[in-house]
Amino acid sequence: MKFYRVNALMLKYWYVGIRRIDRLLDVFYWPLIGLLVWGFTTYYISDLVKDNFIVSVLLGGAILWTFFNRAQYDIGIYILEDFWSRNIVNLFASPIKNSELITSIALFGLLRSVASFLFLLFVSYFLYSFNFLSIGIFYATIFAFGLTLFGWAIGIFVISMIFRFGTRLQSFVWMIGWLIEPFSAVYYPLDSLPVWLQNLSMFFPTTYIFEGMRTAFRNSIIDWKALALSFAMNIIFLILAYIFFEKSLKAAKKNGMLTKYQE
Repeated sequence: MKFYRVNALMLKYWYVGIRRIDRLLDVFYWPLIGLLVWGFTTYYISDLVKDNFIVSVLLGGAILWTFFNRAQYDIGIYILEDFWSRNIVNLFASPIKNSELITSIALFGLLRSVASFLFLLFVSYFLYSFNFLSIGIFYATIFAFGLTLFGWAIGIFVISMIFRFGTRLQSFVWMIGWLIEPFSAVYYPLDSLPVWLQNLSMFFPTTYIFEGMRTAFRNSIIDWKALALSFAMNIIFLILAYIFFEKSLKAAKKNGMLTKYQE
């Protein structure tokens, strides 16, 4: 892997990002809307139940979920940009390796995630007097990185499906986060779900992370065994997703899928 190529690709995404209002809205506007909705809902519920812990559960979930959503979304959308601009053949005709492409998008998406996170930290503290970092910067970093890893795995899987079956599946870039969220226990404890859904949710590393977040806010402790399991699952999912990506891209080159969208 050549990091000057990674840097060149990140520079490309930077110029694309600052010249597109929708890319800036992705970082600031939509996360803000989600935070405002959950923030005012949280205030209403906390007044009803007289429990301030609900503020940590809902606002913490809304802020932390940004890392997963941003990670998986950015991998998909920046690959689709090359399809839409008919640049996909040029991209893969260059000396850029698959690993360099994925690394550049992942790192650029991480920077956007951090920007969204810092913005939401400020807004949540200013509007709701909620400090997400009260659980500790170390714990917050671990939770955020775990969600980012899973977001990368899902993002790579989605673009692999696009290379395999075409851009008719591009809507999954926007849908996949909403499909996974109900099974991730983002805003509610795992035991509030039906038993069969609890069993299904245990296959998502995000579930362990959000359960850990609530435990950290409530008791200031971490279930390291569950967290280690979530990271192990993330590594496995990442490896499988990347293998699938390599195979899908190879198939796309073989069957002419790339040149089809260049016409």
